This record gives sequence, C-alpha cells and structure tokens, in this order.
Amino acid sequence: MIATHLSKQTGFTLLEILLALAIAGVLIAGLSGVISTALDAEQTTRLQNNTLQQARFAMQHLTRAIGKTRRLQIPLAENTATAYSEAIRNVLAVALDPTLDRDKDGWADANNDKDFLDVNKNGSRDAGEPERIDEDFDKDNNLDGQPGIAGIDDNNDGTIDAGTKDKNDNEEDTVNNEDVINGLDDDGDGSIDEDPDKDMNGDGKPGISGVDDDFDGSIDEGGSDDDDEDGSKNEDWIDSQVFFLNGTTLMERLPNMNPVDGSQYTEYAIADNVSQFRVERVPGGNGSSILVDITLTLSPSGGDPVSVNTLVGVGSGL
Repeated sequence: MIATHLSKQTGFTLLEILLALAIAGVLIAGLSGVISTALDAEQTTRLQNNTLQQARFAMQHLTRAIGKTRRLQIPLAENTATAYSEAIRNVLAVALDPTLDRDKDGWADANNDKDFLDVNKNGSRDAGEPERIDEDFDKDNNLDGQPGIAGIDDNNDGTIDAGTKDKNDNEEDTVNNEDVINGLDDDGDGSIDEDPDKDMNGDGKPGISGVDDDFDGSIDEGGSDDDDEDGSKNEDWIDSQVFFLNGTTLMERLPNMNPVDGSQYTEYAIADNVSQFRVERVPGGNGSSILVDITLTLSPSGGDPVSVNTLVGVGSGL
C-alpha cells in the first residue's frame, strides 16, 4: 500500500500583510515625528549656545577694555543742561590699555613716543622704570583730525563730528579745550578733564609747574605745551579703542600698530544680530571712581534673544 503525504501550505494572508504594513507605517510616522522634534530641539539648543558664546565673547572684549583703561571717553557724564542723555549710550570709547603690547617689542602700543621715566638717569630704560603713556596731548586729544572721535556722535546730540567742526572740540560741545586736566569740571557740563588744551593742565608751564616731570634734574624746561618735558611737543595722543553698532553688528575699533596719528585704525566685527547695546556711565560710590553698566542682547533669526549684563569699574583691572 502506497502512503500519500499531503503538504500543508503556510504563510501570511494578504490581509495580514496589509495590516502589518499599516502598523509599520504608523510606527514609522510616529518615530519620524520624534526624530524631527529631537533634531529641531538640538538645532535650537545649538543656536542658543552659539549665540550665548558670541555674546560672552563680545562682553569679554568690552569688560577688558573698561577694566584696562585709565580714561573713559564715551559715555560722558550726564549734563543737566541738555535735553538728551550723555551718560546712556550705544557707544563705548576708552583710552587704549597702557599695558597692551601686541607686537611684543617691549613698548606699550599706546606709548606713541616710546618714552619712560629715567629714574637712574642713565639714558636707557632699565627694569622697573615705567613707560609714560598719554602724557602729551595736542589740542586734538586723539589726533584723528575730527571733533571728538572720528565717525562717532560723542555727546549724543544726534550729530556725528559736530559742533564747530573744529578738531580741537574733543567732546563736540562747540567749545574748544575748555576743560583742562585738573580734577575739576571747568566748563560745568558734568564731565571732568574731557577737553584739555595742548598745555594739558593749563598752568602755563611745561608739565606740572615746579616739578621735574621727566626726572632729568631740570624743572619746567621747554615750552608750556611740552607736557612731559622731553623736548618734543604733543607727540603722545590718546589712542582710542571704540565699540559701536553698524546696523546690527557690534564693531570694535583698534589703533593700528605704530600709527603716525589717531586716524590710523582698523575695525572688526565682534558680534552679529545685536538688538540692544546699552552702555551707561555710573558714578562710583566713593564719588571719584567710575563704573560702566553694559547690557548686550543678541536676537538671532529663528532663535530666542540672549542677553548678558555686567558692571565694570574703569581701570579696575590695572
């Protein structure tokens, strides 16, 4: 007798396959949404981190400039006689860090005439003998050929390089060289020592009257506008470091290396998408120190605004 084996067909029915495909489609669609959400969140986080990093980078430049300067140029102090604010600005200008030596030649970049106090009177600079920086201005204090700082509305009256169009009007108030370096507000505008003449302290003598300014053994030698008594006049101007907005870009202006005057500088972008750059000059609690309150806000396209704020003492890092 011959045995007959019947094979049984196994597999998925068309209905089962279609059902499985439908379930897989739902799972894939859900997974795609999760992945898309995760990617969007990662992109948003990256944009926020990059924006915060850029804001902190710019703020480091600003705070270092303030902490490492001997002279805050802008903002000016508040002048109650005007209808606008001099003390709250979107511009910051300071005298260049007197310790900065970008070319590592042993002389500060701001020491235009490369002079020093020759304490031991041997004609050469020895260890411990300090450089003399920003000690012999001309009437045009930063020697850039413009009223105040070139291209900047110094006193916030709405006009750039304004006033008398006289390069010697250093704060653009239409009066020239009326506030000498003596610790007093000679012109009553709230600011002190902001517009000195070429005889910087206005005493009619070379340097400080009755003082051997350059340690050479002689007192008051030379002309009244030789403020450091070195035989040269008006050869060490204020090298201005400036931060300002160009549209929504925060720019930094630095003097060129070994400039022949204050008109030689280079400008760099240090932050983009700036929606707020607020700089306020604040009197210190002791009446003599000056603080600067800075708020910087960056608002990138497609991202949330990032804001950083700090309060820095002028010269606090020297």
